[in-house]
Amino acid sequence: MTSKYDPVLKRIPQRPECPEIVFRQAGDGFLEVVYGSNEASANKTIKDILLRSFRVMVLNQQVRQADIPGLTETVPGAESLTYIYDPLELNTDALIQRVSQLELALESVMDESFDVRVIRMPLAFDHSLIKKSIDKFTSEINPDAVYCKDGSNLDYIARYNGITVEDLKQRFCGTEWIVSMVGFFPGLPFCYPLKPTGALTCPKYNPARTWTPEGAVDLADYCMTIFGVASGGGCQLVGRTIPIFQATPTHSQFAGSPALFRPTDVISFYEETEEAVDHIYELIRQGQWEYQTSIRNFSVREWVEYYDSCADDIRDLQEKQRRAQAELAGLEG
Repeated sequence: MTSKYDPVLKRIPQRPECPEIVFRQAGDGFLEVVYGSNEASANKTIKDILLRSFRVMVLNQQVRQADIPGLTETVPGAESLTYIYDPLELNTDALIQRVSQLELALESVMDESFDVRVIRMPLAFDHSLIKKSIDKFTSEINPDAVYCKDGSNLDYIARYNGITVEDLKQRFCGTEWIVSMVGFFPGLPFCYPLKPTGALTCPKYNPARTWTPEGAVDLADYCMTIFGVASGGGCQLVGRTIPIFQATPTHSQFAGSPALFRPTDVISFYEETEEAVDHIYELIRQGQWEYQTSIRNFSVREWVEYYDSCADDIRDLQEKQRRAQAELAGLEG
């Protein structure tokens, strides 16, 4: 029996190229639309995750273009889309009906394309501030953490995926990362690899760190994030990049928004020295240095065809990951 307090307002059943869509009341003036199950990312393929994320991106664009009176904001998530509206101007049922029409009209995202902004970012692997964060964690919280050998997480990440540290660096910089959502911490992007062989995974810290430096780049369950501000955190640390958030803008890149990224952005890393990254930090604080950006069109169908063409390489990586994780489980058990 369904409770009268059940937040689920409507369901659109799963279709051949579309997951189940669930509409939930998320508070006065908030409607959350969730795509598919809440299964952990590690139990899905990158293809599964990104096809849902692409749908969010497309629907978000369509809803904004529809200019629905009373709808004040949309908040894209990795596999959800939240609508913020004025309930005195826009009835909840009317909003659901309008969004449902758009959802039902979009049978598949396969033929969709959209412009993406590509941003090249320097990355200093194992930056000294990363080591400082790890050392703080091992000295104050968990001195026996197997993933923090010699003040670095890179060796553990590489072992967990059955590859070398050098291979890890090449794969990390060799793929582009698409931003599926921005949030959790100020300006923090949740990103997934567009190259299937860049789909590296690893478990989170247990418990979490109390301090992670601004600019930290981390990884867990295929997802890469960048810290816009110093904060706690639990994903494995990879390195440090340049500023992505300015609450008080000193650089023109942040004049329109304190956050550098937005959903549909694509990040491309290139390895740089710690000294170079630190120097760029100072230049950006002074309003100097130019972020390297470009625009291109992204076709969902072309990406899916590319993903499917990598089937042998995907199986090879997944087999390495299975063997490595089984071996580590035996050692840690």
